Amino acid sequence: MKKIIFLLSVAIFTVAIFAFAAEDTKPELRPAQKLMQARAAWLTAMNENLGANKFEVITKDADGLAAQTSKVGENIPNPLGKELTLAISSLAKDISVAAAKKNGETVKVKLGEIKGKCGECHAKIRDKK
Repeated sequence: MKKIIFLLSVAIFTVAIFAFAAEDTKPELRPAQKLMQARAAWLTAMNENLGANKFEVITKDADGLAAQTSKVGENIPNPLGKELTLAISSLAKDISVAAAKKNGETVKVKLGEIKGKCGECHAKIRDKK
């Protein structure tokens, strides 16, 4: 009787583990979603590093954002999407230059402009119904 209860308990535990593991799988992100998450991470990092006056790190992140948006922007078929993405690239280059000069106020303004471009793209392209 003890063996049956033990085997039944093990079976139930195993089924529960497999059921939980099956539910925990997340769908693979689309390539555009991965790009946007990377951009959001750069913006968040630059914001945090601005507060800590880590201008060298801001320069590196801004250069990464500028390179990614420039590369991606050239291949976007949607004219508005292309324009907004390349504008973000230009603003990120401006941030890099300002951070190299340790000009925190300019970095802050340009970060705000990038967030505005992101919001504009989301409103006009991503969230358009």
